[in-house]
Amino acid sequence: MMEQRLDVRALLPQGLSTGLKFVQLDIPGALHSGESTWLKCQYELGEDELYSVKWYKNNVEFFRYLPSDMPAGQNYELLGVYVDLPKSNATHVYLYKTDLNTEGTYGCEVSTEAPSFRTVKADKELRIYVLPTNGPVIEGIDPPYQIEDVVNISCISGPSKPTAHMKWFINDMEFPPTSESRYPAMRHPNGLQTTRIDLEFKIDHSHFYRGEIKIVCMSSIPQVYSSTSEELVIGDRGSSINPYHVSHSAPGQKGPVIEGNLPWYHVGDLVNLTCSSAKSPIPVHIRWFVNDLEAKSDHLIKYPTVRYSDGTEVSSLGLRMKVEHYHFKSDELRIKCTTTLYRMLTMRAEKTLFRYNQQNSGFHTAENRCAALLRSNISSMIFLWILAFIFPYSTARH
Repeated sequence: MMEQRLDVRALLPQGLSTGLKFVQLDIPGALHSGESTWLKCQYELGEDELYSVKWYKNNVEFFRYLPSDMPAGQNYELLGVYVDLPKSNATHVYLYKTDLNTEGTYGCEVSTEAPSFRTVKADKELRIYVLPTNGPVIEGIDPPYQIEDVVNISCISGPSKPTAHMKWFINDMEFPPTSESRYPAMRHPNGLQTTRIDLEFKIDHSHFYRGEIKIVCMSSIPQVYSSTSEELVIGDRGSSINPYHVSHSAPGQKGPVIEGNLPWYHVGDLVNLTCSSAKSPIPVHIRWFVNDLEAKSDHLIKYPTVRYSDGTEVSSLGLRMKVEHYHFKSDELRIKCTTTLYRMLTMRAEKTLFRYNQQNSGFHTAENRCAALLRSNISSMIFLWILAFIFPYSTARH
């Protein structure tokens, strides 16, 4: 699984930062259940002295490092977080295993001693996947089938996380949704889920292709390929800080771009921003966050995807909202756009319901007719030849 990196620049205006600043937060975007991993929190102290480094999962602390303590590192039991304490330090935490309970949002918070008392933090989502060991299974087939028979079958996916998305196809053409029945995913005691989709249709001549009816059940599971973010940090109305951007991208990786921000924002002002993804050969999912909470759907503006001749595309999503007093509870309004690329794991089950032999029968019938016609022509030719031979002989005798 490819590790994704979150690159966080200092959350202080340029020219004023001589102390603590974030450099990079490395957390894998996704892991298969059971894998081990490193969580890396890279920062620069500058002229400051380190007081503590704290790690959180879903805002609950599970590890801290205080240089003044002995031992400096200490972990706290938390469901799904398996810290190898001897391997963990001021910049790294090692998880010796993972399971479904490991999934969550992981954050690193760094604080300095007096007199600066600075604190910086960043977080990133970690997802856990369990892929099915086998493909989907088609059940309920009851041959032989004839024209006008009703087919009623089911397709069941293997247990997985996340749940599989199921589709039915006939001769490589997707069935209309009206022929399908979908059911809520069934959750197993181990946390995995199974998906079921039914199909019902009446066989007619339009279902045949090259004399066959071929039914395919397709199961698709999305996996996070990469995730990048761009963040706009806005000071409150009494602040002398202009809005500035914080890039959350791996080195060399192009992240999204936020456009439309104004030099200043005050309570009552309208925020009207557009986030555009980098060019990508696969679809990109865009989300807006306001102070780390996902933006309300009625504040979002969807724009058409722009597709290019080289097969790449750019997705865009707008954010339109009014600045309120509660946005500045922590003295800063933080607006973040996140783009996520998914790759799909696809598995399939295939069955041939019917083979139609009318074409072969027709071919044999035509062949028989040709043979009969040929035999008839030969007989006629022989008769005419005999007649031509006998008639002159008979005339000569008379």
